[in-house]
This record gives sequence, structure tokens and C-alpha cells, in this order.
Amino acid sequence: MNNEVLYEETLFPSDYSRQKVFYIICRVIIAIFIAATVFFVFSLIYIDWHLVFYAVWFALGAVAFVLIKKHFYNCYDLIFVSGEVRVIKVVNTKKRKKIAIFDSKDVFGAGRFGSETYEKFAASPDIKKIFVPTNKYVIDKEKYYICTVVDGAKMMFVLECSETFLKYVLKYCGKPVLEKEFK
Repeated sequence: MNNEVLYEETLFPSDYSRQKVFYIICRVIIAIFIAATVFFVFSLIYIDWHLVFYAVWFALGAVAFVLIKKHFYNCYDLIFVSGEVRVIKVVNTKKRKKIAIFDSKDVFGAGRFGSETYEKFAASPDIKKIFVPTNKYVIDKEKYYICTVVDGAKMMFVLECSETFLKYVLKYCGKPVLEKEFK
């Protein structure tokens, strides 16, 4: 009998509610800038051609706020399905962007962030480092790393996951990859 395991975690930033407020403010500002751009474009036709400067300024402002709001109100989903790990970025609670999908059998190192083994892997120039934590500057939350091979490239993921998630990944790994300092 095949035992399917599904474990999912969502990593929210510590200031998630503040990011939601900022996201809503950005959307309101974008709407105001677009309305002002339309107003000045119509004013160009009927009033004065010198208003082109204002139309361009408001249009660029709207584009700038569209680009800024993409960096707020994001979280990550870590999904483990019977040996397969999926790291997905959820943008503005609407879009899901795949960061990586890898098999647990491809994992060659795991442990606590900041340990000696982590430093050894981090110093390696052929390993690409991907930081998934949503709280980059929060120190009190436990962070772990997982080194794996994704599409032929070595990658190290730094995650703010629970130990349960890490245990599932290591259980299906099939080889001892957990650092010796891990307790």
C-alpha cells in the first residue's frame, strides 16, 4: 500500500497586516494617478499642450507604484507531497509563482541556519542561495537550510519552516544529510 503524505506550511511575514494596509494604499494611489493621467491627457486636447509634462509625470508615478506594490503583501507556501517539495511564492494573495520543485532524494545537506555546516555550504561558489524567509531581519524565528539539486544546479534554500516540515523532507531523503550539530 502506498502511503501518500501531504504537509503544507504558509510562511507569513511578521508585519503582514501592515503590508496589507500599504498594498491597499498603493492601489488607491495608482487609481488616483491613472485618473489624473486621463484628466491631463484630455486637457491636452482641449486646453493646453503644456500639460503634457503633468500627464507623463502621473503616468510614471502610476507605473512606479505598480512596481512597488509587487514587493509587499507576499507570503510563501512550502508543500511536501510524498517526497516532492514545492516552494511557491504567493503574490498579493492572488498569484502563485513557482520558486522551485525538487525531490527529497536530491537533498545533500540540511540543518540550522548559521551553523558551521551552513557556513561551509554558503562559502561554496557553485551553490546558488535562495532566501525564502519572509522576515529577513527577524532573528528570534528559527531558520533552517536545505541544500539540493534542482534541474542540475546546486541550490541552498534558507527557510523559516517548522521542524515537522524538515523531518518530512529528511524522512523521504533516504540518506543521512542532517548536520551533526543539529539536535
